[in-house]
Amino acid sequence: MKKTVFSFLVLICIAFSVANGQSADEIIKRHIDAHGGAGNWDKIENMKVTGQFTSFSEIYPFTEIKTSDGAFYSSHNLGHHPVKEGSANGLTWRLDPWFELGHPHIANEAETHTIVQKSEFCSPFYRYKERGFTVSYEGLEKIDGTQMHKLILNRGNGQPETWYLDPDTYLEYKAEGLWMDFGYPSPAEFFFDDFRKVGDVIMPFYIERMFSIRYRETEIESVEFNIETDPAIFEIAKSDEILKLGFMAGSWQVVVEALTRRGDFMTTDTTRSEIDFVPNKNLLVENMTYTVVYRTDRIMSWTYHDETAKYRASVFNDFYSVMNMFQGDFAGDSLVVSNEAIRYGEDHQPDRSTRYVYKDISDDGFLLELQLSTDGGETWITRQKFTYTRQD
Repeated sequence: MKKTVFSFLVLICIAFSVANGQSADEIIKRHIDAHGGAGNWDKIENMKVTGQFTSFSEIYPFTEIKTSDGAFYSSHNLGHHPVKEGSANGLTWRLDPWFELGHPHIANEAETHTIVQKSEFCSPFYRYKERGFTVSYEGLEKIDGTQMHKLILNRGNGQPETWYLDPDTYLEYKAEGLWMDFGYPSPAEFFFDDFRKVGDVIMPFYIERMFSIRYRETEIESVEFNIETDPAIFEIAKSDEILKLGFMAGSWQVVVEALTRRGDFMTTDTTRSEIDFVPNKNLLVENMTYTVVYRTDRIMSWTYHDETAKYRASVFNDFYSVMNMFQGDFAGDSLVVSNEAIRYGEDHQPDRSTRYVYKDISDDGFLLELQLSTDGGETWITRQKFTYTRQD
């Protein structure tokens, strides 16, 4: 008898699970159909959305560009601060003046989760199985006096979301999940309204978000489909200052000259150099092997330090097996960095200093002079010259 009852209960549970799964699939299909149908959304490769965004009680225009494969770009304001966000190839980033960094940063987990939600093309339930999401149907639940279909969405990141669909239209009414507040995760409620037809699909033109003590309001004014886009807009942007060093980036033929005892310069080598930005970093790196007297491998890295408003360079010379630091300024037609102000714990600064001077800058090349001073920077003598000529 016990076995029979147990078997009956198991069958009931299995039947309920199957029915529950079928109900979820059916509801999701009706939900996507209410948005215009998967077939119509499949024809759209990207979209540009513009309108008005409210934050900190201030209203500014916003622009979002989304693609069907998940790439995302946003330009909006948080208060009076202009903010940019993007996502491509699994990397999510933000440029937010509230952090006072002066350059974009790779998004943390809470920021990434938020940006992924913003980048939804149609609905999080569109192609949800292809993206590895799972959904469970929890039946009907009364929300604001109306029975709503309740769905639990799991994106596989450990942050489940609860979605409520209108039982008559099958369009989203409300969602609950995590948002972010200055980089920290925050429970949030989202409301969707003013659904309009754009071409063959339906979209909410009004989205309200409430989290922590914050209130955000998105009002869409126009939507464009299948526009021309520059893929670079989705990639993490370099800072304006580091981009000024873009004249160095490329493949180069380098003629190396050294000062002789006679006071003239002698060519000691003709070699090649590769200089490029590190992907997704505000970092420029050169690798070059050359000979003056002995073979030297030199690795030179460039960054920009916002607090001091100085360029900084680290130079690793494998002949001496040592790394030295330099800093300086870019005047537009020349870049000069030296180690005069660099200290490594000594009580006083040594009289002997080194500096790198980049000049004669053009689209086709530039000249680098390695200069030494033995009087604390009063006078400088050029000891080596490196003439860079761009190669195709």
